[in-house]
Amino acid sequence: MRYRAPWSASVKWITAGVVVLFTSLVFLTPWASAAAWALFFALFAFGPSGYSFEGRDLVIHRRAWSPFRLPLSGLTGAWVAPDAMRRSLRTFGNGGVFGFTGWFHNSRLGRYRAWVTDPRKAIVLEFENETVVVSPGHPHLFVDELRERTGVEATVEAAEA
Repeated sequence: MRYRAPWSASVKWITAGVVVLFTSLVFLTPWASAAAWALFFALFAFGPSGYSFEGRDLVIHRRAWSPFRLPLSGLTGAWVAPDAMRRSLRTFGNGGVFGFTGWFHNSRLGRYRAWVTDPRKAIVLEFENETVVVSPGHPHLFVDELRERTGVEATVEAAEA
C-alpha cells in the first residue's frame, strides 16, 4: 500500500509565502531569479510525496527525484507521536517548503532526520544508530503494516499537552 504525504496547514502557508517571495524576486532582482527558482525546484523535487514498503525497506517517494530507500533492519521501535517535532531546531534542511526535510534536534528525540509534511501525523522510527520521523496520511494503518513487516513493537502515544 502507498501512503500519501498530505500537507499540514503550516506547510501550505510556508510554501505559499515562498512562492510569493520568489515570484517577487523575479520582478525586483532578475539577476537573482534563476538561483531562487533553482532552489525552489530543488525543495519541490526532494519533498516527500508518499511512503510505501518494499520488502524490509521503507520507500520515501519524492515529488521529482528518485525515491529514498530506508532499510528497516536495525529498527528497534516505532510510535505514532503527534508532538514528536514540537520545539525542534532545524540543524540542516528545509523548514517547511513542501515539507520539513533534513536533520532536526529536540530534547525529546535528540538528533533525528525528518521526511515530514504534517507533523501532527508523525511517526517516530527508532533505529540502533539513528532516529527518523515520517508523516503518512494514515499513521495507524502505516504502523500496523510496519509491525507486520518487521515484527517490531509499534505503539500509539497520546499527544502531549
